[in-house]
Amino acid sequence: MFAAPRLPSTTLFLSNARPFFFAFTRRLHESLPRPPIPPVTKRTPDVTTFLKQIGRNTIQHAPKFETWEQFFSLTSKQLRNLGVEPPRDRRYILHWRERYRVLNGDVVLKEHKRGVKVDGGERRRASVLAKRRAEERKEQRKGARDGADSEKGKYL
Repeated sequence: MFAAPRLPSTTLFLSNARPFFFAFTRRLHESLPRPPIPPVTKRTPDVTTFLKQIGRNTIQHAPKFETWEQFFSLTSKQLRNLGVEPPRDRRYILHWRERYRVLNGDVVLKEHKRGVKVDGGERRRASVLAKRRAEERKEQRKGARDGADSEKGKYL
């Protein structure tokens, strides 16, 4: 009949207030040292060449980067503030930049072509195919009806 009193830890997790130990978890990455900037190689002497090699028209963002060090030290938010849009391009550049950094410049830079949606993409495939089949059946019925009328006219 009477509810049991809640434990303080349960109350802490059920309330909107964040527990004490969650307050510092997102601040850890700021205290870590920045990863080293890879050296310039013969294949990629500057940012413009780097962007040209990774493709997808990222060369259009080359004037926004002044130096190699600046390019490798910017965060995603800073890239957005510089005007590297759309986000798909920004993620693509960041992906290649980190790959280059991790492998210390020993990577073959080449364009990864974007995928092409077939039949409206994976999630919409069933509905797109159903609509296409309905349209085809409609055309067949219309063609059969028109064909029957014209055949009838020939013989009468």
